[in-house]
Amino acid sequence: MGKTRGFTLVELAIVLVIIGIILGAILKGTELINNAKVKRLQNDLRGLEAAIWTFYDRTGRWPGDCNNDGTIEYELQQGTTPPLLSTDPTTPTGLCTGTDADVSFNDLRYARIFSPNAANADLAKTPFSRSVFAIGFNGTAGYNAIAIYNIPAWAAMTIDASIDGSMNGTAGRIRRWDAAGDWPGGDQSVTLIYYFDRM
Repeated sequence: MGKTRGFTLVELAIVLVIIGIILGAILKGTELINNAKVKRLQNDLRGLEAAIWTFYDRTGRWPGDCNNDGTIEYELQQGTTPPLLSTDPTTPTGLCTGTDADVSFNDLRYARIFSPNAANADLAKTPFSRSVFAIGFNGTAGYNAIAIYNIPAWAAMTIDASIDGSMNGTAGRIRRWDAAGDWPGGDQSVTLIYYFDRM
């Protein structure tokens, strides 16, 4: 009868160390990817804000403020359902063309701040799937704002901490817009609102 040989404790320990290193590398890679997405989202938010201010400097009004009263005509809807934006890349024919959430993006395209041949739905995309930007007016607070619909709560908290210096979804320039209260934890989808012109 031949001897059956099993693994020694040293061999098992080496295998466990290798598995731990592989898992650590995978988790670290995921963390790096997520951090890059948040940085890109924040840069896109700042870029959109810069585009809005550029339009204001050129025209003396906000994009989407068709009656020149200081408020954007489209009222941002609270919740996690993003507005439907046009997928038509046709160049806008003038200022204040289109409907609802499209008007602000059409104004930015007509003024050639954004590519006139880009679809609004493409301009509003974020690095997170099913997440979009919207430009409009918060009727409750009475301020113009940029909303980002459907982003993970941890990403919203990171942006809030970066812009406001704290992770408080109820105060500051960045606030929670899908529900009342502070940010939830984890991957729950939330909507944030950014008051770019005043608080």
